Amino acid sequence: MIVGWIDLMGYAASGLTLATFAQRTMLPMRVMAIGANVCFIGYGAMGPFIPVLALHVILLPVNVLRLRALLRPAREEAGLAGQRAGDQRLIAGISSGLL
Repeated sequence: MIVGWIDLMGYAASGLTLATFAQRTMLPMRVMAIGANVCFIGYGAMGPFIPVLALHVILLPVNVLRLRALLRPAREEAGLAGQRAGDQRLIAGISSGLL
């Protein structure tokens, strides 16, 4: 059985998705998720998989924005430390909101 490029891209995307779920911390999880999104976008674009393509085109910017929130410079986080303790929802990774 010959595996084509489309299948290889699908397997890579699936493997990265599995690796995403295996992460224990947010930073590597977001990096793996972005890799999976890119592979799934390629997979969806190479074959007739429009729902897969549409889903990951939407998820990619969400994951990039969440990764940026995790990588904010330390000076911004130092500014948050001066706020009252009850406002913890602003710190990256603590919010339980969808977006």
